[in-house]
Amino acid sequence: MLVLDDFLTTPVSGHTAAELLNILAARDGRGSTLVTSQFDPPDWYKSLQDAVIAESILNRIVANAELVSLDGPNMRRHLAEAR
Repeated sequence: MLVLDDFLTTPVSGHTAAELLNILAARDGRGSTLVTSQFDPPDWYKSLQDAVIAESILNRIVANAELVSLDGPNMRRHLAEAR
């Protein structure tokens, strides 16, 4: 299983995006990928410079995904305030 935590919370270079695409393409149909992010998939485009690579990455991640959206208070802030 490949885990991508805090996925695309900051912009990535074109080179990094191309490498990510290569990794995802090589794993296509071969293993599970778990992605966590503070943003919804449509917002990931903002962190990728190349629209073609962005579409390819998102298609590989989202096409067969089960999306789970969580909503609620920020637990780090909530726990800090409780101290």
